[in-house]
Amino acid sequence: MSHLKGSIKKIDEALSLKWIKLNKITYIDCKGNERFWESASRTTKKGDTDGVDILATVRKDGKKYLIVVVQYRVPVDNLVIEFPAGLVDNDEDFVKSAIRELKEETGYRATPDKVLLTSSILPLECGMSCANARMVVIDLEDTICEEQELEGSENIDVFYLPMDNLFNELEELRKKLNCIVSVQLYTFALGLNFNNFLKEKK
Repeated sequence: MSHLKGSIKKIDEALSLKWIKLNKITYIDCKGNERFWESASRTTKKGDTDGVDILATVRKDGKKYLIVVVQYRVPVDNLVIEFPAGLVDNDEDFVKSAIRELKEETGYRATPDKVLLTSSILPLECGMSCANARMVVIDLEDTICEEQELEGSENIDVFYLPMDNLFNELEELRKKLNCIVSVQLYTFALGLNFNNFLKEKK
């Protein structure tokens, strides 16, 4: 598929704030034409990974639950149900970032041996930004929840959704809270339930 690939010629910084900067990119498309693109990027990025999304499960009352968080997201002016997540600090290893963020946002303390899977780098909204994340899957089994360690600007509630009925429970929570769901979490829940949708259509 290399015939589709273009190349970046130069990046001009148009505006830089504390957390985000806006760039004007000059690039050459796959047909040799010079074109321009506007893109946002994070100022905090040190390595190859901006942040982590944590897919964490815990066993309660003999059942597996997915841990999700709800917080107010200013850019969309709404509460959002999402995976626990956060930025990679400085030169921190992204797995350590995931373990740290999970404790801060949910109160659950994990160790590296609880990590079942890590993803490759995943773009978050590649038509608008170069921001990316990695998925980190953590199975907490019967881990006891401690207190959250939230930063001063953070206000986060924790919810547990049963894995055996995740999509429907997620929809119920969305309606109950009158909020929206992050695309990462919705896609995960939809994927688990997709075969059921196909069977219902037959």
